[in-house]
Amino acid sequence: MDKAKFDPALHVGYPKPLGLVHAADVALTIAAPLLTAGALSLIGVVCADADKFRWPGPTLLLLVLTVLSLITSIQLGYQARQYLYSYQDLKDWRAEDPEQKFVENQHTDYLTWLDKTFLASIVYNLGTVLLLLSVAAALTPEGTGPLALWRWITAGLILAATGGEALWSYSVYFPLRLARRQALESRNKKQSKEQAAVERSTAP
Repeated sequence: MDKAKFDPALHVGYPKPLGLVHAADVALTIAAPLLTAGALSLIGVVCADADKFRWPGPTLLLLVLTVLSLITSIQLGYQARQYLYSYQDLKDWRAEDPEQKFVENQHTDYLTWLDKTFLASIVYNLGTVLLLLSVAAALTPEGTGPLALWRWITAGLILAATGGEALWSYSVYFPLRLARRQALESRNKKQSKEQAAVERSTAP
């Protein structure tokens, strides 16, 4: 392809919606660590007062799975973030207009970021569901104390919220997959358009 005909705007990858990057960063770098800390604190409470919980063993298992899921999502988010940068970042780092190969690499790396962020989001949402199940298990009363009824009620509310969270988490995956498909289609369409323009300009 003729370098003079190369249009960076046709090749740069960018998120749709534009707030997707910020949303992923907030979930994986702020919310996930805070939820992990909460789960670790609850592990300490269950270990210290196991006799006060109806199912201390299963509750601990759920909490450990929660911590592992959330920590994994943080690690996956860190790995994904390395592949996300803008056209302006290329210009700033190279102190010049980037060459065609760097712009095309940016789009490829953006698609890699989408894939890794999709996986991180799955694991993060799994962690939130497990955390809610852990809280419901912890609230289930042992015996018939003065708070037994209220603990059953709150445990039921948490379980209902868990179902809502699971459904909502499932619905989140579709925009991420749609964003990747749109990015691929957009790149292919723009490359075809640019190639057709070059062919017309070189035709006798």
